[in-house]
Amino acid sequence: MWEKPPAWKIVTAFAAIYVIWGTTYLAIGMMVKTIPPYLGAGSRFLIAGLLLYAFLRLRGTPRPTLRQWGWAALAGLLLLVGGNGSIVWAQKTVPSGIASIIVATEPLWIVVVSWLLFKGGRPTLLEGAGILGGFAGMAFLVGPSLFARGAGIDPFGAALLVFATISWAFGSMVSRHADLPESASLAMGMEMTVAGIAMLLLAFPKGDWAQFSLSAVSRTSFLGWLYLIVFGSWVGFVAFFFLMRHCRPSRAATYAYVNPVIAVFLGVLVAGEALSGRILVSAAVILASVAIVVTFSPKN
Repeated sequence: MWEKPPAWKIVTAFAAIYVIWGTTYLAIGMMVKTIPPYLGAGSRFLIAGLLLYAFLRLRGTPRPTLRQWGWAALAGLLLLVGGNGSIVWAQKTVPSGIASIIVATEPLWIVVVSWLLFKGGRPTLLEGAGILGGFAGMAFLVGPSLFARGAGIDPFGAALLVFATISWAFGSMVSRHADLPESASLAMGMEMTVAGIAMLLLAFPKGDWAQFSLSAVSRTSFLGWLYLIVFGSWVGFVAFFFLMRHCRPSRAATYAYVNPVIAVFLGVLVAGEALSGRILVSAAVILASVAIVVTFSPKN
């Protein structure tokens, strides 16, 4: 098992997935304006993964075994293709508010999968209360969209979102328990490389390659794509992988509640969106729920 890291590394990793992954909502919106989704995501992960892997190998990080490549491929396909890829596909037919409610169940799935299939600890009453409280806060944040006229739920799209959350949960637990390199950064680079190749292949049947024009890519889209490589991938995913190794899954999964709050406030500051009382109340509920899960989660 891996050595226990110092507390400052844990705090820094949580800050990364809480804040940086919250800002990626804006970056993704910038990217997809002129870059097709699967092509943009696939190239992002492939470039981020290859550069990270090459950098670490040149610095002397041991070469991974074929067995470790196999586990990294499985984790990458579950996390980044089955998880992120399915969400991208589903949001073509499912309203973003409804999608975010379904995706907010990721922590529930991670805790359940950890408990039932990976011999993780049974969720405590306080953990359960915190997770359910976070879900309630998320529902209060985006719930009004459910009652908007014409906001029906596409069954196939909803099923894709449920599949995405379950796929992410399995991928998270594989990353935690599988035979992967000691270096979390190297392992994440391997996962991103495999996922990037897979998503670029999926871009063919989805028509992304046919729609893409390099000359049509705007500066805004390029900057969003670049931000996703450096911060969303190199910093964010490596931090999440690190936390999955050294924290209970329920703690690492609390990003699912904080990221939307960060995204909302970023919209207020950058895009001039209105800040309502409902947003403030839901933010308070979500952050309080995260505090409960983090504070009362049993130690490893």
